[in-house]
Amino acid sequence: MKKILTALSILLIGVSAQAQKVSSYEIDVHFFPKDAQMWGYAVSDDAFMRGNTSIEFSEITADVLTFYLHGELKIDSITSGVNHIEYTSEKVLYENNYSLVGLKTSFNTSSITSGKKLRIHYSGFMNPSRARSLSDYMRINKDDGVYLRANYYSLWFPVFLLPDEDDYEVEFKKITLKLPANFKAVVSGELLEEVSGKKYYTAYWKPGLTKMSDIQCTARKYDVISKENLSIYHISNPEQGETIIDFVEQLKTLFSSNLRNIHNTTPLYIIEMPEYGNISSQNVIGISTDVYDQFEDDLYSKRTIAHELVHPYVSIPIAKNDPFSALITEGFPSFFYLYGLERILSKEDFDLKDYMKRVEKSYIKKKQTGKDRRGNPLPIEKPILKIAFDEIGHYKDLFILPDRASLFLYHLWANMGDQKYDLFLRELFQLDSIDYDKFERLIENYIPNYSNNLNTWLNTTEYPQSLHIKD
Repeated sequence: MKKILTALSILLIGVSAQAQKVSSYEIDVHFFPKDAQMWGYAVSDDAFMRGNTSIEFSEITADVLTFYLHGELKIDSITSGVNHIEYTSEKVLYENNYSLVGLKTSFNTSSITSGKKLRIHYSGFMNPSRARSLSDYMRINKDDGVYLRANYYSLWFPVFLLPDEDDYEVEFKKITLKLPANFKAVVSGELLEEVSGKKYYTAYWKPGLTKMSDIQCTARKYDVISKENLSIYHISNPEQGETIIDFVEQLKTLFSSNLRNIHNTTPLYIIEMPEYGNISSQNVIGISTDVYDQFEDDLYSKRTIAHELVHPYVSIPIAKNDPFSALITEGFPSFFYLYGLERILSKEDFDLKDYMKRVEKSYIKKKQTGKDRRGNPLPIEKPILKIAFDEIGHYKDLFILPDRASLFLYHLWANMGDQKYDLFLRELFQLDSIDYDKFERLIENYIPNYSNNLNTWLNTTEYPQSLHIKD
């Protein structure tokens, strides 16, 4: 179904279109989760936003430029200096938006008169959609606030990207968010300043150079607990926030020394989110209220935070069409957060070998039945390196990526031993690219003659007894 949608979206959008990479953004958005009526919109679920985005290109090579926004938004104007640019807009199938509908807007580049800069003004509503999955809760809601993710989810700023193209890094110079008083907003990057008045709250953020998919936006009536470079944005229960801070500091220290050092001077923000809000983007970790409230006495809550925290520490630059994209994007995080828990928790709180035995038992049963533990059909099993980027959502929580990928990475650890495995990980996460030969050579430096096992793990669906966890 996903492949059919991809093909259809390319057909509708037009393969002859040319995307142009943005070099920098400045985004200014005013959200109205409570008082959209002031703009004359009579709606029952207030979800209004008004934004303008300043865009600069390093070069412009196309005669016509095209960008995409969320399907419920509309373009108010496009300007370059004092010049108003004529444009055409239409709604199209665009799978990089959670509703699968995008607003496609095109204009002639000859109208750009102010260097390589333009400003896009837009407005409209962003209501909930269940078009893809429960985790796509993105919306502006009058009771709860603002929950938006960026490219691949909710397009709340203009994205110059065709649906079959890789996300890319852009310099986000500043993002300004304005909301009713008592709200607080979190984007990603560094919070520069907050201004709270009687009617309005304004936050100024500097994400810096980052991928467009890392620019999420959340706004609620938060209270904040901060310690050094870590802030907890919560709705209630400040004592629990202190406990989470201590836990996160232990994991950050471990991941930085044993995996990848991502410069701990960067502020980290943990935000309490609604159901299905366990997400991470750059230096922002979202955890659902259930996870937040149960953290101290619940292993699942610790697992959730560790899983979201580990992503940047196990990231290796990878293109969407690379065979390793699924393994790197979700397979690595699915295991290495467990590595972190094994290192900082006691055996009584978490025993990794016992946990992996349960994973193995579940994996074997899934292979035999083709169903999950609730009896629901699973996607067809395929080799890890055959899972395409746009199939990650089918496998990351259900089958291959949390199960087989974790068993593979645990098998490496069991064969290397603690000391060699730590050395292996330090080398692995210093790589700036990866391919099969490079990965194989690195593994065989620590486990000679492992190539047949590696092929079995990554290029087949076989699970021979020789690879099973030893008692």
